[in-house]
Amino acid sequence: MKLSYNKFSTVLLSFTMLLSDGCTHKDLNDDAPTTIADNVEVVFDWSKAPDSKASTMILYLYSDSHEVMNHWFNNNKGGIIKSYGGKHTAVCHSNDDPYTHYLRNQNSHDDIEIYTDETAVLVGQGISTNGIPRAEGTENEPLRVTPSMIYGAQDSDIDLKVTSFRQTLTFYPEELVCHYTVEFVDVENIQSADLRIDATISSLAGSYYPGLMKPSSEAVSHTFTLAADIEQKSMRSEFMTFGVPDGETKDHKICLYIALRNRTGNFYSFDVSDQVNNAPDPRNVNIKIYGLKLPELPTEPPTPPEQGGVSVEVDTWDTIHFDVKV
Repeated sequence: MKLSYNKFSTVLLSFTMLLSDGCTHKDLNDDAPTTIADNVEVVFDWSKAPDSKASTMILYLYSDSHEVMNHWFNNNKGGIIKSYGGKHTAVCHSNDDPYTHYLRNQNSHDDIEIYTDETAVLVGQGISTNGIPRAEGTENEPLRVTPSMIYGAQDSDIDLKVTSFRQTLTFYPEELVCHYTVEFVDVENIQSADLRIDATISSLAGSYYPGLMKPSSEAVSHTFTLAADIEQKSMRSEFMTFGVPDGETKDHKICLYIALRNRTGNFYSFDVSDQVNNAPDPRNVNIKIYGLKLPELPTEPPTPPEQGGVSVEVDTWDTIHFDVKV
């Protein structure tokens, strides 16, 4: 962390810039001015994520001598803050999708954790997750929604001087999520597929520790949907994850759920462990599955969906396991 000084800034300028940059934070003890770093410029350098579209950022400053300081920025550039002087560690992350990403343990640099919520419905066809078949060995994994894009950085070596002169803290946010693509190629009876097919992928990390810059060891199954392309005879999906769990290598299975109009469904299971665990770039995983044959569905027009958000119920599931062809 590079610390620089500008001897021509004042406390008044610091306060003015703080208001204009839309940064808010916990109040300091203004009765103890000898402990305050009054004019700290926070800079977010996006050289590690040049295509970033982040619009808001949160910064946490940790110290053994005071409570965590939270600073919110309504931009992706940074702004002027004031904090206590002394040794600190820091974590920052984007906050553009607070309804998808949840936080816990924010009071600890090493334990602050970003995670997503559990889901009760497979959103593509509105199928309740209660009682759906699961891949063998993953029955007890939580079913979680996939994360959206999130950026973050950390610093474990900050020393803020007690001064009103300008000090600069520069952070280099990077992507905290992994990009996954799943594609079913040469699908037979693709015309029988709905526009959105439900699926899950098992044993991926359930959360991320931005203070440690690594995923958690918790294994969860993520839900996602696939879009069918009749002309290309394919089904495809792109989504994000926190990557594979930290620690022991796990098997990964994709489950495919196709609900039929006679209140039965077809459940397909594919072992994609090799494509996930041995991906050339673990942050950009491409999974391809060949040889899928869908059932022939009735040709009569589909029944209009019920109103009121009622989930589709399936009485029985026909289970089909595949050896994946790569």
